[in-house]
Amino acid sequence: MIRIENVCKTYNIGKKNEFRALNNITTTIADNEMVGIIGASGSGKSTLIHLIACIDNFESGEIFIDENALRTIPEKVKSEIRNEKIGFVFQDFALIEDASVYENVELPLLLSNRRIKSKKAEVKSALDNVGMAEYVSKPVSELSGGQKQRIAIARAIVNNPDIILADEPTGALDSKTAADIMELFKQLHRGGKTVIIVTHDKEIAAGCGRVIEIMDGRIVQNAQ
Repeated sequence: MIRIENVCKTYNIGKKNEFRALNNITTTIADNEMVGIIGASGSGKSTLIHLIACIDNFESGEIFIDENALRTIPEKVKSEIRNEKIGFVFQDFALIEDASVYENVELPLLLSNRRIKSKKAEVKSALDNVGMAEYVSKPVSELSGGQKQRIAIARAIVNNPDIILADEPTGALDSKTAADIMELFKQLHRGGKTVIIVTHDKEIAAGCGRVIEIMDGRIVQNAQ
């Protein structure tokens, strides 16, 4: 479970351009929920998902992943959560273009502290799940946008995380490819994953079980 309690995030504290990105955000996301977070550019939605992903810090309130309080736990524990409990999918894929599909998907396994019998088997399983096993040796630079996003999703799930976070995962894709990628997220949800998708597209958000809308750093809608 993800529990968010009165979280505030301010950038450039004490400077002329100080900006409050999140203002007393409180909500709960249950295990195996599929949630869409929507809002205009600058609303704070991406900031929130980065906090949940342990990519950024915040100055007040607390975020709990299970019973781990993200603002106060040691950095080592936070790093383990980020690598093994959370899979993150970016809008721009964030892949290593001159590396192979295998090398990109394997990366989280190289950073993991858990014992892994066969990295090849884990990578193959992740690629099978996104329908990209035949591309294992192909350079990422030769793939289409939709194929790259599938590889990014394979990389996100290769450590078998409980939580999948996706920041505008369809923003760089055409409508048909976006629909295919959304179906992949739904499959992951049906398989037991907690899936949180940040998007500005209300149709994409409507494909989730619940929609949280953020405006000016505050939650203005939180509905099934």
